[in-house]
Amino acid sequence: MFERSPIPRATSAPSKESLLRQADQFRALARRARRLGADVTDEEDRRQLVRHIAELEGNAARLEKAAIDAKSG
Repeated sequence: MFERSPIPRATSAPSKESLLRQADQFRALARRARRLGADVTDEEDRRQLVRHIAELEGNAARLEKAAIDAKSG
């Protein structure tokens, strides 16, 4: 139903701002998926959507943790 969204890999260390921007994008996708989930009637589709939302939130959390150690700029 959904394609996996890999975390973009850069050749140089990403900046704190770019990591936080990516985390925001993952969280926005999770919010959108939650809104769409209100209309899902099939139980298996709903479970997949919940797993997808959890994955998006997990990716956002990992990026936010990485931003703590990243350099600004």
